[in-house]
Amino acid sequence: MTKIACFVEKYNFSDPAEEAALQNFKRAAENSGREFKFLFKEDIPEIPEYNAVFIRATTDPLNTAYVVSKTAWTLGLKVIDDPESIKVCANKIHQYSLFEKFNIPRIPTLFLSKYELNHKKILDAFDTLGKPVVIKAPYTSFSRYVEKAACETSFRDVAKRFFRKSDVIAVQKFVPTAFDWRVGVLNDEVLYVCKYMIPKGRWKHGAKLRGKPTVIWGRTVAVNKRNAPERLKEVALKACRVVGKGLYGVDIKEVDGDYVVVEVNDNPSIYAGYEDQRDKDLYEKIIAYLAE
Repeated sequence: MTKIACFVEKYNFSDPAEEAALQNFKRAAENSGREFKFLFKEDIPEIPEYNAVFIRATTDPLNTAYVVSKTAWTLGLKVIDDPESIKVCANKIHQYSLFEKFNIPRIPTLFLSKYELNHKKILDAFDTLGKPVVIKAPYTSFSRYVEKAACETSFRDVAKRFFRKSDVIAVQKFVPTAFDWRVGVLNDEVLYVCKYMIPKGRWKHGAKLRGKPTVIWGRTVAVNKRNAPERLKEVALKACRVVGKGLYGVDIKEVDGDYVVVEVNDNPSIYAGYEDQRDKDLYEKIIAYLAE
């Protein structure tokens, strides 16, 4: 019997929709004759007892999840997310460089080091990308460390804060849309497609209320993957191929009838009633991949 460990943290069970998705994975595994057990930090020594490891806790090269991934990978186990995918997706500078190298349709992006934060470079960025621009630190998740700047003062303010995290930041063209496409991909196959709607009066899917820690999330509208635009799926798959063959969530903007990649994320959100609304077999497909 294939034994699958699902690495989680306690916070993964705080949202009912996420907990329901985790139970869906467990049910899919057990219904197909596989063993599925939730693994916490204290259970890490048990990893060699399993055939595969499925990571649902937030990944980052500095987090426990990466240690779990690296351990499983070194032991030769099937693992989602694999350590290479985690590293590429965690470092957006590296990722955008790969997009450029392999000619992936993408949002126009410049890189700026902390030694280049001067009047001329900032003006050059505005001249090239227009105003406002979107500034990103390399290590971002859940819309954190992604801010907008419309003048030199705000540009400097955001850049200086982000340079505390990294010596290099990404500066992107601001592309306002009503939603971002999210395409879920596993092993070069589209799993699901949905729209992450931008909350009214905001400019990104997860936006903070001014002066408050609260984050407003837009609605998730699922689209049957068979009915999704072919070009959209083509661009998503092309972007994932430069990262790996794992499980990814590709953020894409539709601009003038074509599609440009915002970023590829490892450890994509999968919440019951959200990403799985139209393609409910995603649970079985992920479990089958882990059990191969």
